[in-house]
Amino acid sequence: MLPRAGKDFLVRIRFSWRPLFQGRYLLLTNTLSGGIMLSLGDILQQTRENRREPGRVRDWRRTGRMFVAGCSMGPLLHYWYLWLDRVYVGRALKTLSKKVLVDQLVASPTLGMWYFIGMDLLEGRSLSEGWAEFRGKFWEFYK
Repeated sequence: MLPRAGKDFLVRIRFSWRPLFQGRYLLLTNTLSGGIMLSLGDILQQTRENRREPGRVRDWRRTGRMFVAGCSMGPLLHYWYLWLDRVYVGRALKTLSKKVLVDQLVASPTLGMWYFIGMDLLEGRSLSEGWAEFRGKFWEFYK
């Protein structure tokens, strides 16, 4: 059991976080969470790579590029899902199926292209190299 002061503290924290997931700060939350999720994914992947090759050094610049790429996708995804919710209203299975289908046919390839081209540009490669990498890895990515 928590003492009374601990419970009060947890309640205050709960209510101070609420605005980040509603209304006016939601765009900021979605933008930062996109960057944080890609960064965490990269940290996990590099940890896995370092276990396979013990001499490797963690590349924090790569993690930073992942953060930038994720943050750049955040606003697009924020407005995409707002649009999807306006076009396909409701929670019925048929409506959810339509949302998932449209999301997979439109947003997934678009964001895949955004990711591959964006990462290549952040790594100092050209737009055409990014496009070639996207085309070469598209089906593996899409699966």
